[in-house]
Amino acid sequence: MANALGTAVDLDMIAAAILQPHFDAVRDIFVEYHKKNGICADEISKVKLLVDGRAHDAERHFAATTSTGKQIIIAPEGADLPTETLVAITCHEFGHAADFLHPGRWLVDDRRKPAVWVTDEVSDKKKKIFWRRWNDRSTDEIEWAADAIAYTVTGKRVGYCGPCLLQCFDGQERPAGLR
Repeated sequence: MANALGTAVDLDMIAAAILQPHFDAVRDIFVEYHKKNGICADEISKVKLLVDGRAHDAERHFAATTSTGKQIIIAPEGADLPTETLVAITCHEFGHAADFLHPGRWLVDDRRKPAVWVTDEVSDKKKKIFWRRWNDRSTDEIEWAADAIAYTVTGKRVGYCGPCLLQCFDGQERPAGLR
């Protein structure tokens, strides 16, 4: 695409200019929560945004988080979403980042309730049990954990709305098997 002067316009850069402020705002909420609750915020504060069209590989996919938790990828098409949807998706992805950056430290007993941080006061034996349980989760349990962590951090429940069941606030629960 070219602008009025005939020079190339990088659509990913334009999308990034729209996406970055929302990403930064959600990251700030997660960092503040970590600090306020005595959780090391160093790693969550360094999570990076990558704008990449490959994240929109299906009708309802606009974002993903690397398995390390260090990078969240949002498709340029995410910039076209309603702000509330974009923020809910970003909160969900930061839920993944917090989960992946601290394996086995977020306990999700009930996907409808907020997640609970496993403090250092918990015995090493219990921590090993939580880690083993974390490591053996299904794809659905990983997704439900991201929503529960986002709920804990933001105080807003991530739900699913619309015909594509995109993330929103206070929508229906994420159905099992949703991909």
